[in-house]
Amino acid sequence: MKIVVIGSGTAGSNFALFMRKLDRKAEIVVIGKEGTMQYSPCALPHVISGTIEKPEDVIVFPNEFYERQKIELMLNTEAKAIDRERKVVITDKGEVPYDKLVLAVGSKAFIPPIKGVENEGVFTLKSLDDVRRIKAYIADRKPKKAVVIGAGLIGLEGAEAFAKLGIEVLVVELMDRLMPTMLDKDTAKLVQKEMEANGVSFRFGVGVSEIIGSPVEAVRIGDEEVPAELVLVATGVRANTDLAKEAGLEVNRGIVVNEHLQTSDPDIYAIGDCAEVIDAVTGERTLSQLGTSAVRMAKVAAEHIAGKDVSFRPVFNTAITELFGLEIGTFGITEERAKKEGIEVAVGKFKGSTKPEYYPGGKPITVKLIFRKSDRKLVGAQIVGGERVWGRIMTLSALAQKGATVEDVVYLETAYAPPISPTIDPITVAGEMALRKLR
Repeated sequence: MKIVVIGSGTAGSNFALFMRKLDRKAEIVVIGKEGTMQYSPCALPHVISGTIEKPEDVIVFPNEFYERQKIELMLNTEAKAIDRERKVVITDKGEVPYDKLVLAVGSKAFIPPIKGVENEGVFTLKSLDDVRRIKAYIADRKPKKAVVIGAGLIGLEGAEAFAKLGIEVLVVELMDRLMPTMLDKDTAKLVQKEMEANGVSFRFGVGVSEIIGSPVEAVRIGDEEVPAELVLVATGVRANTDLAKEAGLEVNRGIVVNEHLQTSDPDIYAIGDCAEVIDAVTGERTLSQLGTSAVRMAKVAAEHIAGKDVSFRPVFNTAITELFGLEIGTFGITEERAKKEGIEVAVGKFKGSTKPEYYPGGKPITVKLIFRKSDRKLVGAQIVGGERVWGRIMTLSALAQKGATVEDVVYLETAYAPPISPTIDPITVAGEMALRKLR
């Protein structure tokens, strides 16, 4: 069997390795535009700040590692078309036949139609080359002021990186808060406060209408002209669907797949940022553009091709980040989105400490839990705190994935030791707050 993968990022690279473990004899070919296999896009802001020394450090395995696994690499190669009738991929270096094809073509940065967005000093943050260009620009021009357009994860992590380099940063966001798809206003305020304390300022409810100068000298926000020598455009990403669409596969916001990650052509799979899967809360189609989702999709697709009866489960999009030492974890639906979707929810919120009150060194932590009234199930959570958010958001996400109710959270068995956690964990207290409302 010959298996061809288009895309050498997280999804494509992991698929190739999973597939090789499951089938030692299959011919596996990876076609990729870039010159390297998997690296960590989530680590890119930390390369800018200098926390990670150089761009090459975020490459997971060298190309030779894959070649030793007898995985054929066609890097610096662009897939131009898919001929489904002949079962070949047409590239700029010739045709590649396949028995099974895996589309791991990822996503691209969305560039809004802003005047001057092509000017020198304007960047996106999506690839190793982006990081190299940003670092070279900062070293050469030594900007003192930066504007970040977009207050999602990449925008905020980019803003933190610039601030750590001593650059004055303004974040501009069209919505009324930061991380608008992941946090409600109340939890977003906690993150905003911490970032402002570290020198990052915000403008909400407005957009950048023009970038002035090349190299950049200023940006126009509404009627105001704000000085800036560096601009980061972080207005989200869009799934790469052109190749699939031209091949006649079903496409919406992403490439439509079934529970086995097969496209409308059963011999073609789609995984990672480009695949459109199912939302665990609403049951609607959604994108899950997270590294963890890419790895899970890669595993499921490889196992299904190998003949196992496995399925990719609906997603809660569990995510976590850290900004200036503040940890933010989220999954599922927000309270605001639930209202828009017409889902009645009960919300439990608790602000406490990560350690017992009598024990020194505890840090503030706020837990917000969202339960669907119709079945009392946990459908969303937001945690903002100074430490140990990761373990709590992971626990809650696992509970939600198993269909846990408010009672399951309230009576959850938790661990306690004074240097680590209180006897009554903040997540169970937040659950109790929601249970009172449901009663």
